Amino acid sequence: MRLNHGGRHGKRAAIRAGAAGTLLVLFAGACVSAPRAEELRLSLDGAIELALASDETLLQVSQAVAGAEGQVLQARSNAFPQLTLSGQYGRNFLRPSFFLPGEFFENGSGSVKIEIGEDNDFTGALSVSQVLWAAGRVSAGLKAAKEYLASFRWQERAAVDYVRFAVKNSYYGAVLASEALRIEEKAHEAAAEAARIARSGFEQGAVSAYDRMRAEVELSNREAPLVRARNAREQALLALKRRCGLDAATELALIDTLAAPGHPEPVEVSIAAMRGGSAELRALEHAVGARSQFLRIAKAARYPMLQLSGYYAVQTQWSNDWLPPQDLVAKSAAVQIGLQVPIFDGFSAKGGIHRAEADLRSAELELERTARDRELAVRQSHLNLENALAALEGREESVKLAEETYRIALVRLSNGLATPLERLDAELALTAARVQLAEARYSSRIAQAYLELAVGSDAFKTIDGTHEKESEDGTVR
Repeated sequence: MRLNHGGRHGKRAAIRAGAAGTLLVLFAGACVSAPRAEELRLSLDGAIELALASDETLLQVSQAVAGAEGQVLQARSNAFPQLTLSGQYGRNFLRPSFFLPGEFFENGSGSVKIEIGEDNDFTGALSVSQVLWAAGRVSAGLKAAKEYLASFRWQERAAVDYVRFAVKNSYYGAVLASEALRIEEKAHEAAAEAARIARSGFEQGAVSAYDRMRAEVELSNREAPLVRARNAREQALLALKRRCGLDAATELALIDTLAAPGHPEPVEVSIAAMRGGSAELRALEHAVGARSQFLRIAKAARYPMLQLSGYYAVQTQWSNDWLPPQDLVAKSAAVQIGLQVPIFDGFSAKGGIHRAEADLRSAELELERTARDRELAVRQSHLNLENALAALEGREESVKLAEETYRIALVRLSNGLATPLERLDAELALTAARVQLAEARYSSRIAQAYLELAVGSDAFKTIDGTHEKESEDGTVR
């Protein structure tokens, strides 16, 4: 009986173990067959689009634009009538009192207490005011608000230029790191193949121990650059993901390459485009315009202000009913014209004018300084791009020479006219030439990006063959 009982338990355990094993196999198979997350094929334009939609600094500038739009609406309200409705209701649980001498009521000496008012007290008023003439304060305030709005909108476009440049820098850096990794992988494969041939030749007596040792050492030395290249690529991709607002775990496949840019336009053409379309300069120009309007407001403080106002008021008190009787309702209305003439303000207006003049001059100097710095940046970026393109041509020729040298070394080695050491030296020279070519292409692309940033990406943008025009409120159409 015990044997049978133990047998039944053994069969159940075996069944459970078999089922668990089956589930484990199925789970392992599912894990193996589960598709990997698809790579995000990212172009440079796609990276810029992602960054423009997620960059925190750009979003903050957009909020500043929204705030400037609110300032325009607030400044415009000063030109419209101001209408106010007010009301007040009170319940007198103890009515206010005052005292009069008793002789007023033929009561002799002493005082008589007299209560005033009713249990319920209500006052309502509707007032309206309109500025008739303010010596240009209202119009200057509205123009200043519009100038600031235009300035913030151009600052937003300048921020877009900086975001584009930052994305280009990160994207080209990631492409360079990927290219460097590919070159290092090829060099490692070549070193491994050279080490295998050297070992085989040494065993056959055709290769010296020194050549075999040199090949082994070179293979070992190729491990560290390969690891550094992998880590550099990972760091570059992480920086690009952060710039684009992507998760760090996102798999990226960069589809654009480090193709050499074309030669730039003459530097005078670039400078003219910068002066006519730089978003940063346009923002400063509108800031100068706003400061000039503030100077108008400061000067207007010396002049009178004329204002029209009126009101309609209802006042009543009652005690017994829910609503007051008509004979206890008092109404009043009036229209007034007020004139305020400043006579002496303790030199407040004079101080405000001096401060506004200083602010205006400071804004003009900032515009002048930025324009000169921009012109210098355009000229320097133009020269840097020309230098990078000239260096790129030399690097391309160097790679061609290194490839031919490596090919000849392989031919000589196959014919017994060269040693593996010569082939290894040729391979090292080819790897260095390829790395230098990739770096030269990267430098040319970055130089072009600096030139575009200095000129302004919207400097030559046209719509239907015409340059963009700016409306009065600062919008660009």
